[in-house]
Amino acid sequence: MLLHTPSLLVAFALILVLASAASVSVGLKQQSRRGARWWVVANAIFAAALTLQAGTEPSAIGAPIAAVLALQWPILTLGGIRRFYSRGGTRISEWSDRIVLLVAVLVTVGAWVEPIELVSYAQIQAMATLFLTLYVASAVARLEDFATSSTLRALRLGLVAAAIVQLAWLAIVLAYLGPLVAVGDAALGALLSTAVIALLMTQLSLVMNHERRIAHLLASQRKLRHLVDVDTLTRLPNRRHFHELAERAVEAARDAATLIVFDVDRMQRVNELLGHPTGDEALRQIGTALRETLRRRDVAGRLGGDDFAVVLPRTRLADSAIVVSRIISRLDDRQVAPRITRVSLNVGSVQMIPNETISEALRRAETVLIAKRDEARRGETMPMPREAGADAHGDSEGDSEGEDLAPTPSALMSLIPVGEAILRPVR
Repeated sequence: MLLHTPSLLVAFALILVLASAASVSVGLKQQSRRGARWWVVANAIFAAALTLQAGTEPSAIGAPIAAVLALQWPILTLGGIRRFYSRGGTRISEWSDRIVLLVAVLVTVGAWVEPIELVSYAQIQAMATLFLTLYVASAVARLEDFATSSTLRALRLGLVAAAIVQLAWLAIVLAYLGPLVAVGDAALGALLSTAVIALLMTQLSLVMNHERRIAHLLASQRKLRHLVDVDTLTRLPNRRHFHELAERAVEAARDAATLIVFDVDRMQRVNELLGHPTGDEALRQIGTALRETLRRRDVAGRLGGDDFAVVLPRTRLADSAIVVSRIISRLDDRQVAPRITRVSLNVGSVQMIPNETISEALRRAETVLIAKRDEARRGETMPMPREAGADAHGDSEGDSEGEDLAPTPSALMSLIPVGEAILRPVR
């Protein structure tokens, strides 16, 4: 042949060693992830296989050793990829990798020990390399991260291209060049195509590290954004983020949206009587009830303290009462301590008007809420009824005392814990 095969193999081995060293140097600065060592070891062993193949006669004992060292590269590289993407699943187990490699090694070594008349040992080695290359390409495509990783797709494309080159070289050797090429040159296409993929892997490993770093940075950014935008207790948007989401939700038709504000009735009394942990749990259950009740296009948020707001796009004020009843019903099902106290809500709702901002609608809704809350609390107190004949025996001072306002049982029940009393033994 025009090219000196041993020199070509040694040149590829040297290039592969230099590329791997450069990849390791850059990878150390990028904090290489798991699996990088597997690729480096696979490349080093394959470079040794190329060097050994260049200096060994096909009939010498070094030939099967060089073949075994070369056959490991696809499977060892696949093992590194599996560890790099260890969080994702796969439909091909790692045990299959070992079995496939063992079969390829046994067939190749067996062909050297007991030669086959129809095909040479080098052709068997090329067939085994082709089989392993196709297997690794199939295994890479079945990784869970294959759909989202452009690097894995590029690697699979390179493996398929290498398999096509190996198949074409093997077909040409079998059909036309069999008598013309040396016995060892029959595996040349398999070795050189694998060497090219190994060189490609040195670059793809850096890209994979870069992709992983970008993914971690994006995940950290999402976490920080979540902490900034979402109230950690109720898992609802905070005031600032609620304004942003609500403005976008009603931008298309402001006058067709309804805004609802509500707070927990006598929240301070709940905290004083039952403790702040119970009050926090009540707020948490309100957030859960809102997430379970509202539609995807609705926007809910915690304005601060025990104040909440909900924007219902394309909903009239009359229909918002149904939404409020559903929220209250769901909250009743999730009461924090039903044997101690019942969490109730004060609600105010308004229909938005054209060109009105969310802040302006909130002020109107809060005015409605305060008015309804004050009216409800005034209704909780009324004159106590007097017994018959009291007018006959009472004087003007007694009449004045009888007209004093006294709390009704419903008012008292909302001010103190309800349910079983906790008795402490007297010592």
